[in-house]
Amino acid sequence: MDREPKILEAEAYSFLYQEKFDEAFGLFRKAGDIYKTKGNHKQAAICLAAAGSSWSIKCGEKTFYNSAMCYEEASKEAERAGDYEYASLLYKYAAANYERDMEFLQFADCFYNSKECRRKFLNYLLLNRKKLHPIAKSEEERGVMPFARRVCSWLALTFSYIIWGHGERPSRTVLSGLAIIFASALLYTLGYLARDGVTFKPDFFEALYFSVVTFSTVGYGDIIAVGATKAVVMFEAMCGMFVMSIFIVGLSRKYLRI
Repeated sequence: MDREPKILEAEAYSFLYQEKFDEAFGLFRKAGDIYKTKGNHKQAAICLAAAGSSWSIKCGEKTFYNSAMCYEEASKEAERAGDYEYASLLYKYAAANYERDMEFLQFADCFYNSKECRRKFLNYLLLNRKKLHPIAKSEEERGVMPFARRVCSWLALTFSYIIWGHGERPSRTVLSGLAIIFASALLYTLGYLARDGVTFKPDFFEALYFSVVTFSTVGYGDIIAVGATKAVVMFEAMCGMFVMSIFIVGLSRKYLRI
């Protein structure tokens, strides 16, 4: 009984070589499900990914939904196995297949998970390699430049995750904007502002009003920054232009697609 999934897998590869993709898909899927119940996440990921590939080849230009589902299940198994790089790739394949079938909600989730798995992979690669358990060994690039590229990729993905959820979580942009507004308001209460030529130390509500006006780049001019608070104003105004643009793009990307 323990060898049953291995036998199914071997038969599936045999059908694949014979270009009997429908039979290969069924056996790969069955073997993957058995491996999953046994807790063999690595082999489950491989079999389910092979099932997805078999269905894609079989379908041609027809529905890719079964293929997408197999790739998504394989991605989850790869995550459980600790191979986040492979999981990222499989989520990417799942997203592409869902998009072909115009299943945009599933596409959005898989696209997000693909980016998140990539971010986790880089995070563990840089900080805690013991968390990584690659299904297939590959030769890693070494040296200063590859390391610098990995750091830059990790920073970019982390920033993308926080600001807009890789383009699929526009609500995070709203929260980021609110965080900048309130943080800036607190900083304004520590400094000085000016109204009608009179310098004053604002309370929180005056600082919050000034912060909202600055972030939105409206700039009424009734209150102006004085001294060191000008640096906060410049930073907040630049963040405001950037964050609001990202919010519009993210909202359009997610909801107009639907």
